[in-house]
Amino acid sequence: MDELTYSQEADRLASPDDGQNSATDVGPSPMRFTIVALAFIVHFVAWVGFCALMYAKAEYYSAQSLPAGIAMSALACLAGAAAIVIARELSPIPRSIITVLSIAIFGISAIAEVVGSIERPRPEMLALTFTESALLIGAFVFPFVIAGVLVTVMGKAAAADRATTGPGLVLLACVVIVFCCHALMFQTFEQIALPSWYRSEWPIALSSAVATVAAVFLLLRAQVNASSPGWSLAIRASGFITLVCGMYLCNLATGQLVAFLPLGALIPVLWQGAVLGLFIGAVALFVSAAVAKSRRS
Repeated sequence: MDELTYSQEADRLASPDDGQNSATDVGPSPMRFTIVALAFIVHFVAWVGFCALMYAKAEYYSAQSLPAGIAMSALACLAGAAAIVIARELSPIPRSIITVLSIAIFGISAIAEVVGSIERPRPEMLALTFTESALLIGAFVFPFVIAGVLVTVMGKAAAADRATTGPGLVLLACVVIVFCCHALMFQTFEQIALPSWYRSEWPIALSSAVATVAAVFLLLRAQVNASSPGWSLAIRASGFITLVCGMYLCNLATGQLVAFLPLGALIPVLWQGAVLGLFIGAVALFVSAAVAKSRRS
């Protein structure tokens, strides 16, 4: 009887600790989130460089050399490896899918760039002609995948309750810079006298890159402060739009800097859609984060 009473008392004393451990084990730790954020920055930079070299190779013959192919292959491997690191925080099945996609898209592109730089592709080389679709998927489709992964990971992250003002103000400031430079580039460029050395692509590329990184940190802190499923869904949707449009804008601006994008009349449509999406997504994310923070307070 004494032994039974003793065991029940021990179980009762141990139960609060178990509850605390289960609460702290939910979601990635702040250190693991830092790794995810750094992996996204590496993926973002490598992906932009990969796309820039792809545009340059399509425009200039000098960019079709072996060193350019090796550089593009290295950037593809780096972007794919960083995407796999980001996907490690997902559940097993989605993690396996993202891993296979990353290896298939960026791995095939990396091998083909080196082989194609050594021997020019011919119509009968199906392995090389097939990689053209992999290049396009990596440049124009994979941002949707990585943005969805980030939104999911940020929803699981366990971080301290921190203010969202800093990342939010940085995001809005970068969006204003992008909007003003876009207006100069496509609407009033002929009416305003600008220096000959000025190119709107530079501030657009830098501002959209900073806005994308700021959106990641704002998304994390906003998700922590979300007190209801409705606000969590609004934060995730606006964060997804902001991330995709920010990555696209940086990609387009960098492509315009290194070469004229081989998309013809579609370029202004992509520019305007990305700028409008970034503006709407950033404002919605900032407002959702502020409201979620005030409701929780």
